[in-house]
Amino acid sequence: MGRRAPGVTRWLALLLLLAAGVVLVWTLGSAFTYTLGHSGPPCPNPPRRQADPPQGVVVLFCLAGFVIGHLTSRWQLVESTQQGALETGSRQTDAHEIRQLLIVQAILLLFLLEVVALLVIQVVTLSRGAWPITYYVRCAYDAAGWPTTAAATSITFLVGRWFWLPVRSRALPRP
Repeated sequence: MGRRAPGVTRWLALLLLLAAGVVLVWTLGSAFTYTLGHSGPPCPNPPRRQADPPQGVVVLFCLAGFVIGHLTSRWQLVESTQQGALETGSRQTDAHEIRQLLIVQAILLLFLLEVVALLVIQVVTLSRGAWPITYYVRCAYDAAGWPTTAAATSITFLVGRWFWLPVRSRALPRP
């Protein structure tokens, strides 16, 4: 069986994370510069539901981003577990693994709390007659379909990296 070079999956994961970050910064920057350069709204009221690319393509890109994020997280976990089994300082490695899992779970909790807050904002804006959050997303899709698709794919890639179930380790006690 062939051996991979150590850290290949780690570097691939870091490269993909960097690419996702660059795409998000680029789309935020382009939205900001568009807003500064144009006085009128970028889309009609209400925004159209269809744009370029078609919605099915956007969904496929987002699903692919989620799956790739999940797989790169898994590959990195398997590689780090294999390397950790070879190390002798298992107590220190176990504490480090537990700390990493707690950090990921805390970030996940913050993300879900943010989603709840956005739903509350959605309800309040709807009750006051303002555009709901979904209209802003639809407007971005209508005004710039491909950049919005790239941003959505990057976000689902990051979510896919966070939503992974770690392999049960010897360090973690059974419930």
